[in-house]
Amino acid sequence: MSLSATSAACTSTDIPYITETGRIGIDLADRGHTVPESLYGIFFEEIDHAGDGGLYAELVQNRGFEDSTIPEGYRLEEGKLLPPALPNHLTGALPSQDMTLRWNAEEIPAWTLQQEAGSGASMHLTREYPLDPATPAALCVTLPTRGCVTVANSGYWGMHIEKGKNYRLCLHTSNIGRFKGDVTARLVGEGGSELCSHRIDVGSGKAWKRHDTTLTATDSDTRAQLVIELDGQGALLLDYVSLFPQETFRNRENGLRRDVAETLEALHPSFIRWPGGGIVEGITVSNRVKWKETIGDPIKRPGQYNLWGYRSTYGFGYHEFLQFCEDIGANGMFVCNAGLGGQAAVGDACPEEELDLFIADALDAIDYALGDGTTAWSRKRVENGHPAPFPLKYIEIGNENWGPVYEKRYDRFYKAIKAKYPQLTVISTLGFGEQYRHEEVDLIDPHMYVSPDFFFEGARMFDGMERGRYGIYVGEYAVTKHVGDGNLLGALAEAAFLTGAERNCDLVRMTSYAPLLTNVSDRAWSPTLVQLDAYRVTGRSSYYVQQLFSRNRPSYNVKNVLEQPVTSFEAAGRIALGGWNTDNEYKDLKVALADGHTVEADMTQGWKPLSGIWTAAGTVLKGSGPDLLRRILWETSEPLGDCTITLKARKTTGTEGFLIYFGMQDEQHGYVLNIGGWNNRSTAFQRVTGNDNTIIANHTAQQIETGRWYDIRIDIEGGHFTYYLDGKKSLEIYPETARRFIATGYDEHTGELIVKFVNATPNPFVASIDLAHASNVGKRGRVVTLTASAPTNENTLDEPCKVIPQESRYDDFAEKFDYAFEPWSLTVLRIRTKIKQPATSENNKTQL
Repeated sequence: MSLSATSAACTSTDIPYITETGRIGIDLADRGHTVPESLYGIFFEEIDHAGDGGLYAELVQNRGFEDSTIPEGYRLEEGKLLPPALPNHLTGALPSQDMTLRWNAEEIPAWTLQQEAGSGASMHLTREYPLDPATPAALCVTLPTRGCVTVANSGYWGMHIEKGKNYRLCLHTSNIGRFKGDVTARLVGEGGSELCSHRIDVGSGKAWKRHDTTLTATDSDTRAQLVIELDGQGALLLDYVSLFPQETFRNRENGLRRDVAETLEALHPSFIRWPGGGIVEGITVSNRVKWKETIGDPIKRPGQYNLWGYRSTYGFGYHEFLQFCEDIGANGMFVCNAGLGGQAAVGDACPEEELDLFIADALDAIDYALGDGTTAWSRKRVENGHPAPFPLKYIEIGNENWGPVYEKRYDRFYKAIKAKYPQLTVISTLGFGEQYRHEEVDLIDPHMYVSPDFFFEGARMFDGMERGRYGIYVGEYAVTKHVGDGNLLGALAEAAFLTGAERNCDLVRMTSYAPLLTNVSDRAWSPTLVQLDAYRVTGRSSYYVQQLFSRNRPSYNVKNVLEQPVTSFEAAGRIALGGWNTDNEYKDLKVALADGHTVEADMTQGWKPLSGIWTAAGTVLKGSGPDLLRRILWETSEPLGDCTITLKARKTTGTEGFLIYFGMQDEQHGYVLNIGGWNNRSTAFQRVTGNDNTIIANHTAQQIETGRWYDIRIDIEGGHFTYYLDGKKSLEIYPETARRFIATGYDEHTGELIVKFVNATPNPFVASIDLAHASNVGKRGRVVTLTASAPTNENTLDEPCKVIPQESRYDDFAEKFDYAFEPWSLTVLRIRTKIKQPATSENNKTQL
């Protein structure tokens, strides 16, 4: 079929578009890989108040009065928190003086005191008489003379109180200061109206007294507060002041916020990953998540100041995570610490002789989840109310760790876990191509926070990737660049990426978008999948992409061929050489042109330094600092189009490898092959646009040795780039120009062909769709479309329905039919059909 483009009327925004046409061939008998049930899951990390102030239903912020506790070994300077000076296990360097962490400057965060009558009242923190050693701080409220004060908690930027609903209040008092008078707990609306109240009998003794009551709201308010009123004289201690809605998800004690949990359940995730993320490692090893401190009585959980700038209660702890998995039918993934602090933070490491303690801790966590109730930690699970094992299936060793120390430690964890639990999948945090640095590995976990271009061009990144005795779990990915707080363009790029993951599901076994949740009142990271505040929760357009892929996961793939208009381009421009924080030498630069001529560079002249210091010694061009980025432009050459570039390169000192620029239209626009970049771990092509070097997926693991000469070759043919190192093909890419993508599969449970189609262009696309080896095609079927009038559109809490899926009925499915895919859209077609097996003769096989 010929491809064509025709003019069309203007859209509703009066922007003219062109309707493009093409063909989609689908062969139902050409069966591909079985699509694993594990492919689509969710990632949870305590970031942006995803737990406290998010999924966890607790309404009181700083309920244990521990939020202003400085972590041991840390210090405050000028309102910023500084980590201890510990050496990084990779570099030996101490933390930079610029490494500071967010700190809440309030003396007692989320709590305020108001004098209603009398004078001189005050409140302060004390650790002299702890309710529990794990949480020693308590609030002391003092009225030196007869008067009335209110101590109010603002919650997580307001408390959502609903008329007629019940709320469970728990608080502890100690009448250590002989307070005489009345104490009343109230829920108060934003305007000051009382929603309910309950008198508290604090007694007259020093011993801590627990108060449990149920409050029933007489009115609704989305920004309410909990107010404790003291009317009298003396001093009173308060601690562990907690307020929960009685209606939690599955009505569990210490439970989850129902609307948020249901939003996550609606994703139909096959697994949940917990507890992260960067907080697994912590800022330092001592700051890591310690799972044993997150189970049992919430009063005894000390909590932890975390990497993202606030203290977590870990009320949503290990047990609650496993319970949530069970409640929504998901498998659990526990991420343990490998004895390493965050390598993007301090990056310290426990002594090697202490590693067995970390391995034992991971084994204890598995025992808690899977033990039969007779072992030490599984007995604690039974004591905590769950006799049966939990659905734990995956263990990840560390988070975003790399380097020789991690590689050896992973091997020790792997052997120990597999010896006791061979059924578990053990995941490494190493990236693409790095699986060979382990003795054995089940899955590797590359993370990708990228621009839309990366995923549009990365839809094919897995197609040619080497298979072996390993799989890939893309544990954290999202479009985070050039989309603000997120928009439809980013979501469609993620959808394009998922078509490639689903097509290559023999290799890509699991994926999870990250981060998951954000309370919009306190963001440290954006975008996330779901936004919320005290009373609302909204999925972004990316949320609906995840939902559509998860809910429309086929049993297996079937072959498709997509024919569409493609815009060709030529990467024409000049060549430049460089290095990042690395001193390099280059020689023997030659360019074989498409017409058969060869141009050889004179390394001693005709070069324009752009940064760094460059000198020529004989036939060798040398680059060095002081600039981090060193670049020099081959100025005398003509702009070069399709060609083959060859040269020799050697690193003399530094942290990375080589930068080979080509197609440079000027000093700021073109392409670069970054060899041994990203701390000498990976090689990738990048598009150069000013200071923004966007990675063109895919990339490959590669390290460059110091003092060794390498032979480098780059073949450039239109939009097709191929890179060879020492004669071996290392990387091949096709920068994407036609942003339409497809995944096709068959659902054996429903007897339907599932077509997922991404049209990330401003033009409608009318496809002639041919179904080979289909029979009994149902004329009537379902279509779900996610689209908006502009790619910049996005859902917000105030406008939650700007980009949501619309389901419709389609009455013209057939073995051959036309379908018009809307601009800026993800479309799912579900077509009821049977599969007609082809004849055995190869000559009779339908050709696409």
